[in-house]
Amino acid sequence: MRMSPKNRTSSAARNEHGFTMIVTIGVMFVTSLLLVAAFTIANGDIVQSRDSTTQKQAYYAALAGLQQYEYKLQSNPDYWESCGHFEGTATGKNAEGKVYGEASERYAVTPLIAESAPSGTKECSTESPFTTMIQSTGNYANTFRIKSVGEVKATSGHSSTRTLIATFGVTNFLDFVYYTNFETLDPKLYGSNESSTAAACEGKYYETWSKEKKSCQAIEFTNGDKVDGPMHTNDTALVGGSATFGRSGHEPKDIVEMYRGTYGAAAGCKSSATYYTATKCYVEKGQAGAEELLPPPNDTSLASYVEPENEYVGTVHLELKGSEIGVTYHNSKGETLSKTVKWPANGLLYVKNSEVSEAESHSCPYEYEATNADNSEEEKEETYCGNVYVNGNYEKPLTIAGADDVIVNGNLYPTGLKLASSGEAATKPTGTAVLGLIAGEYVRVYHPCSGSNGKASLNGPWIYAGILATQHSWIVDNYNCGEPLGDLNIYGAIGQDYRGIVGQGSNGKATHGYIKNYQYDERLATDEPPYFLAPLKAGWKVIRMTAPSAG
Repeated sequence: MRMSPKNRTSSAARNEHGFTMIVTIGVMFVTSLLLVAAFTIANGDIVQSRDSTTQKQAYYAALAGLQQYEYKLQSNPDYWESCGHFEGTATGKNAEGKVYGEASERYAVTPLIAESAPSGTKECSTESPFTTMIQSTGNYANTFRIKSVGEVKATSGHSSTRTLIATFGVTNFLDFVYYTNFETLDPKLYGSNESSTAAACEGKYYETWSKEKKSCQAIEFTNGDKVDGPMHTNDTALVGGSATFGRSGHEPKDIVEMYRGTYGAAAGCKSSATYYTATKCYVEKGQAGAEELLPPPNDTSLASYVEPENEYVGTVHLELKGSEIGVTYHNSKGETLSKTVKWPANGLLYVKNSEVSEAESHSCPYEYEATNADNSEEEKEETYCGNVYVNGNYEKPLTIAGADDVIVNGNLYPTGLKLASSGEAATKPTGTAVLGLIAGEYVRVYHPCSGSNGKASLNGPWIYAGILATQHSWIVDNYNCGEPLGDLNIYGAIGQDYRGIVGQGSNGKATHGYIKNYQYDERLATDEPPYFLAPLKAGWKVIRMTAPSAG
């Protein structure tokens, strides 16, 4: 049967209508898939965005808890000893007085126990904060940690938490071969006829006492003085000769910080003084990197760390003998005894004041005039004082601390080290044996003199140690007496409140005492002596922060 042209056309149209329907359905299906995918992606982005936002809020809440702890610590440097736990909301007011943050953003701050705490310790103890909270071993010795957990609960019910762990350490004076707060003589060392001047000079920088026209005793960097390493002073330094600051050829270049600048014949950087720094000058207030670094108050916490068998009362004489220590001391009857003891297991030896009746009057520290220190009368006077005399060699780390003075009366150096002759470069020590000398009052160099140097005077001594006298000074006894004694060679670091005098000179030449030869021991930046700065009642700052959990 033959189909007519009309019928053939109708049949083709019907066939095309069916094909179009299939195509349309396919397009709608693909479009639906795309819409579903787009919605899923968009919804996922919304969820991820919400997660990201709440996690950031939780992070800032944790940070707010950390900042609140820092504030408490700045208000009371001993706050850490309270083992304080606290919670709060991460809200506050900006400069315009508008409230930021929400009540749902909270933080909880908890102190963490030290890894070195006694076995079984579960939390910080206010009865024993040192042993439970302060880390006593490893690279983070003399630090403590806190945990701050931030939490955010969104209105949708979604929540996030973030955890921050902050490690607090103290300002490290071992970063400098030379540190002073004031570049003047300690007012307590002025003569009895200078009491009014001493009172006028106490606690004042050059910029103040010079304007007030006070005759405070400034101490000069002069010809031949060498400060080979990074240094810092908060004061204005008197530079009057061809002194050198920083190490020649050292990389990276040393930092020399003279916070309040310089004055004197060699003031400024275009002078006879030499600065081996990146800028061939010093850094001062107002320049990038310059900051004021104030010394802490007296550190009495060392008495809490020392083992009973390594604590002595009254004046003690020590001779370091490699891995043993010769000790000469006084017993309760006033008798002089001597013995050889083992090296302290925790590396700390402490000498405290004797508790005596008022009838047995004494002066601690001994307020010596510049020309009567180290005489027989002083020895008698200081019997009850927390003074420690020390010399010898050491093959293990050690910190020697005196409640009053530490007096160096001989070379101090690592065992087996050959000491350099006068004018030679220092012999660099190897290993981890480092020595710390900490005084509640003064760290002094023994120099008996009455017109001429005594037989026990030290010619060109070498002292390998970190020296800390942040209440008073590092000083040479009878610095204005006797013939010159060559260089005072320090290989280590010095930290002091007031600058101590180590010698006197005229026309750029030494006439009494020593010329400074201070060289930095870089090991002290990482291998500090045991309990050297532990834990001082100032200068706490965050030295490390980690975020172990993102919630």
